[in-house]
Amino acid sequence: MNKEEIKKIIPYDDPFLFVDGVEEIGEDFIIGHKQTNPEDYFFKGHFVDFPIMPGVLVVEAIAQLSSILLRQKIGREHQKKHILAYQVKNASFYKPIFPGDKIILKAKLLNIIDEKIARILGSAFVNNDLKCEARFLCTIINKKEFEEKYKNKDV
Repeated sequence: MNKEEIKKIIPYDDPFLFVDGVEEIGEDFIIGHKQTNPEDYFFKGHFVDFPIMPGVLVVEAIAQLSSILLRQKIGREHQKKHILAYQVKNASFYKPIFPGDKIILKAKLLNIIDEKIARILGSAFVNNDLKCEARFLCTIINKKEFEEKYKNKDV
């Protein structure tokens, strides 16, 4: 799956799409990648003299990859759903990711509770070297109900 195909599945676009491609997708796992570039906006201001990718964006990339897997599991009805971050259980950042690194992203669906909460274990590697690992929950909610509830931003 290439970047243009990914954009048709998840509601993200540049500069906030952090998955460039999907290499493999199974019943409960997915493998993709993000090719960083020295010109990426987040490198310009994050450790100015020694640029590294912000850890929160690495977790975001894993979460975006996970949402592709979840949408595949949901099937055709996925367009009627939002998949939102619910809780980051833990995130460990072992080594930095630098401009120009190709990040291999992996996510495993541990389970789905009541068709509403998905438990995910994700990881990010560069050259087979583990850089980040995260456990988190996503909520799967009805898009129309969610948007109706929060359209008045005062809630």
